[in-house]
Amino acid sequence: MDWKWSSCSGYYGKKLYPQELLDSELILKLFSEDNEIAEKRFKEFNEQENEDNCLDDVITTRLRDEDVRLEIEKIISGINVAQIKSLPKDQRNKIIKKAKYIEGVTQRQLARILGVSQALISIT
Repeated sequence: MDWKWSSCSGYYGKKLYPQELLDSELILKLFSEDNEIAEKRFKEFNEQENEDNCLDDVITTRLRDEDVRLEIEKIISGINVAQIKSLPKDQRNKIIKKAKYIEGVTQRQLARILGVSQALISIT
């Protein structure tokens, strides 16, 4: 066990001090009523490989304005990017919502490219 400040070793059967800080029995009983089996199952569960994405593991590359503009043009097909700000509110907001899903784009960048306020991008 490599985690100095983790309570995990308490679930693995080792004594932690002060002991009242960890109620391992509550969690271990979810795995089995038999404490030995529960510790084994908990350890297997806790140490199994997974493909979780944690917030600090996600690395996104910011797109250049030209690339964002090209992605927006794919979304709007047939409308000029400069015209988006003057579209009816419903239509404009639908485009903004879709544009916010472009990977690597920031709200500030969208506001600048679409010619609208950053607040509008934020609330849409």
